[in-house]
Amino acid sequence: MMAAIVYITIRSTTYYTQRVQWANNQLEAVTALTVNANRYSEQIAEFLLIGEPERPDYESARAELEAGFDKLEELTRGEAEFLVGSSEQEDGGDEIFRITRMRTLYGEIAKATSEAINLRNQGRQEDAVRVFRRDIENRFDAEFENILEAARRDEEEEVARTELQAEALWRRLTWITAAFALAAVVLCFVAAFLLARSLMRPISLLTEGTEAISRGDLDHRIVFDGRDELGALAKRFNEMAAHQQDQRDRLLNAKAELEQQVAARTAELAAANQRLTELDRLRVQFLADISHELRTPLTALRGEAEIPLRHGSKPEAVYRDALERIVSQSLEMSRLVDDLVFLSRSETDTIRFEPRRTDLVIIVADALHDGEILARTKGISITADYRTDPVWITADAQRLKQALVIVLDNAIKYSPRGRSVNLTMTVTDRHAEIAIRDKGLGISAEEIPKVFERFYRGRGPKASRQPGSGLGLSIAKWLIEKHQGEISLMSEVGSFTEVCIRIPCTGPAASSGVTEGDTTAVLKKTSGVKTRTE
Repeated sequence: MMAAIVYITIRSTTYYTQRVQWANNQLEAVTALTVNANRYSEQIAEFLLIGEPERPDYESARAELEAGFDKLEELTRGEAEFLVGSSEQEDGGDEIFRITRMRTLYGEIAKATSEAINLRNQGRQEDAVRVFRRDIENRFDAEFENILEAARRDEEEEVARTELQAEALWRRLTWITAAFALAAVVLCFVAAFLLARSLMRPISLLTEGTEAISRGDLDHRIVFDGRDELGALAKRFNEMAAHQQDQRDRLLNAKAELEQQVAARTAELAAANQRLTELDRLRVQFLADISHELRTPLTALRGEAEIPLRHGSKPEAVYRDALERIVSQSLEMSRLVDDLVFLSRSETDTIRFEPRRTDLVIIVADALHDGEILARTKGISITADYRTDPVWITADAQRLKQALVIVLDNAIKYSPRGRSVNLTMTVTDRHAEIAIRDKGLGISAEEIPKVFERFYRGRGPKASRQPGSGLGLSIAKWLIEKHQGEISLMSEVGSFTEVCIRIPCTGPAASSGVTEGDTTAVLKKTSGVKTRTE
């Protein structure tokens, strides 16, 4: 059935494809003949006006027009042969008659052209022009072009008609194909129904068994005792299910054991990898910090050592001065190395803290005592305003004091000579707030977020000339945060800089290792500090 449909479709499609092709070819030939006729008419006029120089073009136009007649006649006769036996065969005779009429008209025009050329050659130009207009130009415009236009319209109508016929044929073939396809579907359903009657039950049982196995129900068995191939398949299926069930049990046991081992080993590897990654990062960071910060002091040391060695021997004072500067640079490098080692140990969390219940007043007093020693060399005074009754916190006293001394040292370093540094402490909301304020250079607003970063120093010319590595505040911040505290900074350029430290308190205790008399004894160590107590 499908082969018959395909054969009919191919035959019909081939016929109408060729039919449209013949019509299009004739339409193109008629169009080309129209163009050639116009050119021939123009060349006749030019030949009569100009003379022999235009003869080659005239002959070429004439040859192309005759070739167009031949091609159109050939296509028309070919189409007539193609349409033999069809209802459109009569149209071929009309087209051949039209071509014959055009050839006759062309012969008359050619005869008139020869006459006009002879008149021109005899010097009778006006008679030649009269013949051209009467027998050539007017006949071209009135008769020849009308025949060509009629031929073009006929060919266009033929193309349109053929395309409509082809479309109608396609619709018919579509309906025929649909009808045959429907018949084939009906036959398939009938055959399927007859086949399903004999295979429905065993296939249904096998399907249920397959679905059960796919769900993981390996206990399912197919109950079918047929002696045919489907019965043998059901038996093999049950054997396969039993084998799969046994394998699954063994695999589940092995999987459980393996998951336990993998989980344990994965945890170990993850922890080890994390430790290694962190240690490697810290190592790279530490080496980068050391190489960056030691480059400048080492260069200075080398420069100080090279100066006395140049140009022969120097007086003892020159060598002494150079050695003193080298010692000073060495002390700065030692402090820098100590700070770098401290930061490295802080990142690896190897610095030991010994938090105890202690009095914050004592820690502040000790820090003020050390700060007064640092301030004495610059002629800077330190004023303090804080309470003397105990403020209990849980902290490593030495580490917390280190953070306070760093902040005090920073305030002293950037305060002009003769100024003062103020320290105040207040207790609110179970927190102690320590504010250290200097009247120095101040810090611009865009630099404040960076002051706690490593190696960051002020960008101003006065600030950059101050000694230091830029690690102090980052160390102080780390120490304060280790005590669950907070540190912040506010400043105004040319006016002041204030660092605020906030430490949580633990509240009063019934008994403690420090009495008010001990606090007073500690405060006596800060005798060089101007203190106002409450």
